[in-house]
Amino acid sequence: MEPVSITEITSRVAALQRALAEHNFDLALVHQGADLFYYTGTLVDGFLALSPQVSPVLLVRRPQGRAEAAPPAWPQVFYKDIKELPAILERAGLKPKGAVGLELDVMPAAMYQRLQEKLFPQQSILDVSPLIRRQRMVKSPFEIEQLRRAAAIIDRAYEQVPEIIKPGISELELSAALEYRLRLLGHQGLVRVRNWDLDLFYGHVLSGTAGLHPAYTDTPSGGLGFSPAFPQGPSLKKLAAGEPISIDLVACVNGYLVDMTRMYALGSLPDRAWQAWGLVQELHQTFQQEARPGVTPGQLFHRLWDLVRARGLQDCFMGTGPDRVNFLGHGVGLELDEFPFISARFPYPLAENVVLAFEPKFFLPEIGMVGLEDTGVITYAGVEWLTRSPRDLMII
Repeated sequence: MEPVSITEITSRVAALQRALAEHNFDLALVHQGADLFYYTGTLVDGFLALSPQVSPVLLVRRPQGRAEAAPPAWPQVFYKDIKELPAILERAGLKPKGAVGLELDVMPAAMYQRLQEKLFPQQSILDVSPLIRRQRMVKSPFEIEQLRRAAAIIDRAYEQVPEIIKPGISELELSAALEYRLRLLGHQGLVRVRNWDLDLFYGHVLSGTAGLHPAYTDTPSGGLGFSPAFPQGPSLKKLAAGEPISIDLVACVNGYLVDMTRMYALGSLPDRAWQAWGLVQELHQTFQQEARPGVTPGQLFHRLWDLVRARGLQDCFMGTGPDRVNFLGHGVGLELDEFPFISARFPYPLAENVVLAFEPKFFLPEIGMVGLEDTGVITYAGVEWLTRSPRDLMII
């Protein structure tokens, strides 16, 4: 594992401190795992306390006995109960007089109430998450290098699909074989998401009409799964000739995630599947050419949807009926659902070194799902794709 450099961490925190000052926050307590790692380079049960002017302090409830591979970026203060934190903050010069920022999009209500009652009964509490998420939207060279490493292992795993996939094996067997290979290649085994009720794992391996089953989560594809307790992803359904087989997996190295979908079929596919596949390729090429810094996600969203309507496939694009999702792509990094979203109303324009996954997908009645997904970096020359596996629909 490559640790995050002190220089990288201090630069990130300095940017957040400037944003706190601009938006009149007197103190922020960062707690959520991905955010805490981003600003400290480590994970603990605790908080990073920072204000616009004062050097941060890492407040650690546990672990208190772990030896770090490298010195922590910020001074550490240990505590047992949050009722100790007011005195700790005062000693550190971080006792707030004005607004306090918490990650209200992900913080449990019980924790929010306890912090307000025990620590900040006189202060207004505001949501600091939009500042954090917008900062994390643009990736540093270090982050892009971690994403390249994640892309490299997923490309290597997909190279082995032709030797695994065959008639009669189940979606689950194919998925497990690829998950095993990803782990051996260095996948950390965890796919982080920010949405508090979005359950994910390595990804989806779906075949034929199983790919049409919608998810209970806000994702385009769902799948049958094999338990009512987790009804998504691969099932015990056997792979069969003449149906689309979608492999949509996530790789993660050093905390950073990439997302990729490739399509396969045994023997042949119906003409309607090939028609949809042609449009998938056109959408992918259009996005690659037009997703540039300064372009708004809404512009891209409507441009791509206009192409779909012009081909008459709008009823099966990105889901069907009320289960259709309202985005065509999503940011990736330490989480799989980062800013930006390629949607009609996302408020911030694309910027250089934004990294996102673009995933045009069609859900064809009685056939299955046909789609493609790649992770790429936004540059002034167009999208630089990090995932490089061949994009052809492979007939086996």
